[in-house]
Amino acid sequence: MDMVQVVIFDVGWIFFAAWSMALAAFGVIAFGRDILRSEQPTAVMKERS
Repeated sequence: MDMVQVVIFDVGWIFFAAWSMALAAFGVIAFGRDILRSEQPTAVMKERS
């Protein structure tokens, strides 16, 4: 491979890694409460009933 192909390959992997991390971050932001449930809502519900 010549230098241009190596640069394109490296930029592609960097873009793929950054895009994957961005999607993972957006997923945690959007669904974090469902994935990582805390015990606080349960305690609040017990106090209300």
